[in-house]
Amino acid sequence: MNSEKKNLTRKDFLKGMGTTLAGATLLGGMGSVLAGCSEAEVAEAKESMGLDAKQVEYPVAYTRMDPDKAAERAYKFYKEKGG
Repeated sequence: MNSEKKNLTRKDFLKGMGTTLAGATLLGGMGSVLAGCSEAEVAEAKESMGLDAKQVEYPVAYTRMDPDKAAERAYKFYKEKGG
């Protein structure tokens, strides 16, 4: 064992913990990102929404909307679907 004592400052400790937490967060989230990209899940999501790949064409054309009608539709959807 080394007879020297390593002085660990509070700043160094917090920096190390922050780096560790950031790394764990990034690596922990990678599993869900990779699993969410499978073709089967995409097809299942489209099916649950009632979409067919042929129905949706991108880019979707821009159409102007009346702001008051858009607000009314948003409010109605929020109330009907529970937010």
